[in-house]
Amino acid sequence: MEILIFILVGIINGLFSSGAGQILIFYWVYILKKDTKLSRNLSLSIMPIVSIPTFIYYLSKVDVSVIKCVVLVSISILFGWLGNSTMNKINGKILNLISGIFLVIITCYSLWRLK
Repeated sequence: MEILIFILVGIINGLFSSGAGQILIFYWVYILKKDTKLSRNLSLSIMPIVSIPTFIYYLSKVDVSVIKCVVLVSISILFGWLGNSTMNKINGKILNLISGIFLVIITCYSLWRLK
């Protein structure tokens, strides 16, 4: 079962470059009954590793500005650290609610754009 989940995560990360972390969190919290904060921390630590092959592939296919990449990575590291620090102070159920709200908003926006 775990190998199937990780294959699914890799495929989704490769196709969409997002959403794979949510699948991992759902699997760990609702299927394996792990702590929400632990699951989110594990997801945050695994996703950069899973994203490396996707990054290398896209880098070879798309013209990328190195300066923009450095700026985006720096901003992501800073706010990732701030977000992780904040996450550890919020109740796990609230984190799941916030995450669910964001997923619904993104899904509705994506469906709206299809029109």
